[in-house]
Amino acid sequence: MSRPQSLSLRIKFLLILTLLPLIVLGAYLAIAIDVFQSDKLAYVFEETSSISKTLALQTTTNWTSVLASVRPVLQDWAEKGSFGSLSQLLLTAESPVRWIAACELAEDGQLIKKGFVARSGLVPVAASPPTLASESEAESIVKSPFVTEKAVANRRTAIVPFGDERVVLLEKLDMPAPAKPLVFLILMDGKDLADSFRAPGSASNYLIDEKGLIMMGPPEFERTYLTAQIPVSFLSATPVAAPPPTPGGQRRQSGTEEVNNEHNEALLISYAPVQYGNLFVVSTVPKKAALEAVQILLRKSLIFFALLICATLVISLIASKNLTSALTQLFQATQKVAQGKFDIRVNVDSSDEVGSLAQSFNKMAAEVSRLMMETAEKARMESELRTAQTVQETLFPPVSARIGDLSVFGYYEPASEIGGDWWHYNWVDGKVFLWIGDATGHGAPAALITSAAKSASTVIENLKVDPATALDLLNRSIFDVSQGKIMMTFFLGCYDPVTHRLIYSNASHESPYLIRRSDQPPRKKDLIPLNDVNNPRLGQNRQSRYKQTTINLQPGDRILFYTDGIPDIKNPANEPWGERNFIKAVLEANKDFPPIDEAVTRLTGSFEKHRQKAMLHDDITFFMIEVHGGAQG
Repeated sequence: MSRPQSLSLRIKFLLILTLLPLIVLGAYLAIAIDVFQSDKLAYVFEETSSISKTLALQTTTNWTSVLASVRPVLQDWAEKGSFGSLSQLLLTAESPVRWIAACELAEDGQLIKKGFVARSGLVPVAASPPTLASESEAESIVKSPFVTEKAVANRRTAIVPFGDERVVLLEKLDMPAPAKPLVFLILMDGKDLADSFRAPGSASNYLIDEKGLIMMGPPEFERTYLTAQIPVSFLSATPVAAPPPTPGGQRRQSGTEEVNNEHNEALLISYAPVQYGNLFVVSTVPKKAALEAVQILLRKSLIFFALLICATLVISLIASKNLTSALTQLFQATQKVAQGKFDIRVNVDSSDEVGSLAQSFNKMAAEVSRLMMETAEKARMESELRTAQTVQETLFPPVSARIGDLSVFGYYEPASEIGGDWWHYNWVDGKVFLWIGDATGHGAPAALITSAAKSASTVIENLKVDPATALDLLNRSIFDVSQGKIMMTFFLGCYDPVTHRLIYSNASHESPYLIRRSDQPPRKKDLIPLNDVNNPRLGQNRQSRYKQTTINLQPGDRILFYTDGIPDIKNPANEPWGERNFIKAVLEANKDFPPIDEAVTRLTGSFEKHRQKAMLHDDITFFMIEVHGGAQG
């Protein structure tokens, strides 16, 4: 074996020890940056959302309190049709309200001024042109199409008509017919509120109407449309003529978005509705500015990672030299092992894993030699087992036969290559002998006992003795072979086709079931166990003596002989088939008294369905006989 021509092991170690930390640290950096960026964006969204909600609440509170302070004046006008002395009491120098104009909303949608009151006193409507500057402002506002449109579309709203901090609150009251709706225009000072929107900071704050017109905000953007700079999607989902929410009613929702402005720069925006007309407070922060800390973290992390990789490279150079030299010795040793030299030894003076590997290699070389010898021995034993299996197969008779007036059909499957079950039938001096036994356990020891039983039975059957005497002789033979260490249950029957009598003796074996022929399907009570005698197991005691009994059979009767391996069959879940299922299967197999070969096939199919090809834990052996009317030799 020649050494492969590729990168040396040392270079590979250097690449692994360098690239692996680089990949891991790079992945960690990417994940950390992503998590930090997500957290930062969430924090910015939360901060700007808090600002927009605070400004919206401040705006709502400010305007609602002003409206509440002048509501008695509005009610006084609605009742009397004029401003009375109450207005002079309320519109003091300390009041933020500069003037109030009362108008009717004509059917053509135009506003008609009906009254006016200012801080300086009551000014009635006259035929001559107004002389006061404040009333002149009111006249211009009343005639403005923009204000008229607002009055028609809203019950309550606010406008900033002069481009400064002054705000006009619009309040519409529906009057009983035939009176026309009243519209009150209330001019108030909004400097404090305007300063809140104009104050510089990380976020730019805007007060906009339902069309996106900036009413308050940074001075350079006032009186422009925010929708011209950024897409404001929440405005399209808000009805223009939506009335203000009533107490306990459904309020419009606040929210956050990420959008691109007219220069394709990403902005983080938060918006909150002002609960006074269809107005919104919008706060915007450039995404680049919000993530500036992320860029700083990235630069510092890259510097740290570069230093870490350099340190890793130096350490890798030192460590790889010692490691690869020891591995080189191991590589050379494996080449000699590949050539069949298992006496090689590796000398590595280190107490780390490589040193342990060298010791393990030395042990492996010695172990391989031993295992090769064991493998050869195992192959020899497996060959002998296959030979034993072939020999054992000769101990069993053909599975199907007709002897005299008996039909016989059997089934045998060992749990391993060779088993401890044995069954047999033979014709001796005009009688049919039926043999079935089960040696303790399975495998080679049990198979030797069955071989001894077969050999003994060959001698015994020529002695022409009854079943009890045959078991006496068979017991002595098995005891002499096993010395009581391995025993065998056994059932031996002798059937006389002339008298239809069955003489049997049982040595602690599973009792066969007699099934009487009937016109009806057999039931459990129709299964007659042949258990009138029960003797000790074969090979248990050399002095044991065995008894026998006789039963009369009739044409059509059948008997099932079996070993205990059938009820013990287990499925892949290790669940035994059980005696109950076995009895049910026997009854089902003989429900219409089919030929015994078909009955055996049915019974086999029942336990194979439960077994599901699971490994056997014991040998399976059974056979069935049926008595016919006439005898055949």
